[in-house]
Amino acid sequence: MKFSLVGVLIAAVVATATPANSGCKQIQYQFPSGSGNPERAKAVVDAYRRVYGEYEKYCFGKDGLQPISKTCDNGSLWGFGGTIIDGLDTAIAMNLTDIVAKGLENTAKVDFSNVTILVELFDANIRIIAGLLGAYDLLKSGMFFNDYPKDQIDALLAGAKTLATNLKPCFDTPSGVPASFTNFTNKQPSHKAQNTAVVGTLILEYFHLSDLTGDDSFAALARKAESYLINPKPAPKYPGLVGGQVNTDTGDFLDYNFGWQSGLDSFFEYLIKTHIYDPGQDRNSEYLNFWTLAVDSSMKHDTVSPYGFPNLKFLSNTDTLGNLKYSIDDYTCFAGGNFLLGGAYLGRQDMKDAGIALTDSCHQAYNTTLTGLGPLTLAWYNENNTAYNPAYNNDTALREYATKNGYFIPPEGFSAVYFSFPETIESIWYAWRITGDTRWREYNWEIFKALNTTRSEDIPYWEILNVNKPSGGGAWNSLSTYFFAETLKYLYLSFTDPEVLSLDRFQFNTECHPFLIQQGTCAVSYPRDYDSPRVYKQKLNLERVEL
Repeated sequence: MKFSLVGVLIAAVVATATPANSGCKQIQYQFPSGSGNPERAKAVVDAYRRVYGEYEKYCFGKDGLQPISKTCDNGSLWGFGGTIIDGLDTAIAMNLTDIVAKGLENTAKVDFSNVTILVELFDANIRIIAGLLGAYDLLKSGMFFNDYPKDQIDALLAGAKTLATNLKPCFDTPSGVPASFTNFTNKQPSHKAQNTAVVGTLILEYFHLSDLTGDDSFAALARKAESYLINPKPAPKYPGLVGGQVNTDTGDFLDYNFGWQSGLDSFFEYLIKTHIYDPGQDRNSEYLNFWTLAVDSSMKHDTVSPYGFPNLKFLSNTDTLGNLKYSIDDYTCFAGGNFLLGGAYLGRQDMKDAGIALTDSCHQAYNTTLTGLGPLTLAWYNENNTAYNPAYNNDTALREYATKNGYFIPPEGFSAVYFSFPETIESIWYAWRITGDTRWREYNWEIFKALNTTRSEDIPYWEILNVNKPSGGGAWNSLSTYFFAETLKYLYLSFTDPEVLSLDRFQFNTECHPFLIQQGTCAVSYPRDYDSPRVYKQKLNLERVEL
């Protein structure tokens, strides 16, 4: 096969105005041509190639690289070649044709049925199934170089279907709310309680898989599980702000631990994204309506400012009774981008303003640390100048830090680590693509430079132990696959031409895997220089792969 590197950037598509009185939705800012920054985009591509090159050298085909010891992880993603699959659509978008070719060849050989250990539904879905579908969409879209063997491209969809089929026993519970794990050998689910994010982070991938294969069984499973979350029992403390644990026997919630933090985050994320992906899939707009209810409640009951910093806004974590804890984890920082996405779609300026404030506040936790990278956990003193944890109230060092920055990093556990977290970068990217304000792009450039300054010359990238110590306070011998799937993709998309993976053409799963929007946006309803996803879908129906 002949390879040609078609360049870091795809030629810009000339922007056109939204058709008058069309009724379609315009999400992304109408950028003028030439809005990309090729030099910075290339710097991110070079970083991808440099770090991925270490993986290829030492661990190609394995799940991951441990960058300091140069040893391999081959169990965290069940030996499927997790780094390859999770990073494949990023390499496609960057036009790294040699990396894509090797990745496709390896992935086509993977047996997604041959697993002897328990398989976790959440990561298998968001990283592997979604990674396969995202790469398949990009290669079938006609928007990117795709001169690869057809059977290897088709194997992406076949693999996603095989894996999702083998995960079906997770849903074999009295309620249909899925268990966390299943055994591919005896086809038995395990675990009786489930966090809300696992249950609610299926609809986007499973609806898309059903669309591509014509097999509605996947969408039906996800739709049934989701029905318990948007019809919560018992009623939550505030409308839409459901608890964090669900009983798989009954579908009832087990606590009142609301918020947008880990364990709840992607449930809310997918409500608006799945509606935008295909409004027709959202029966009676239930997902959109529940998301709107949750955001309105969050702006009223869960958005708080630290003592002395009224301009900072955080969505607080809560305890199991629904009491504010005046802290967040980094995962919560995706919410600013999600508010912006939904606000742009609905024409709700108040949601967009809230999204801007949340994103600015999470960025504050980056630009005030020694490394320029954000911690896993931050906390603050409330309007009464007290902390949720009484031990923090008399800690002089924490109070001094909070007086200066508005927040502090709790001293316990892993609060100060930076493990390639993409959520703040993600929200900054959404702010750039939706507002067109160049300050957001500058923020992500500063973060990208910070990523490069914490590594050593002989190790292209590592994860750090303390964001407030020189050189990160020591290295962690791990390289998360989402570094390729999310962190570098959001950074690249911050600098490449904004028409590349436009928000009017793609919805992104929680791992930043892009799925073509099916209907409703102006770019889909009024195609420009290439087929709309609806035409693309019609072609798939004519040329459907036999699976």
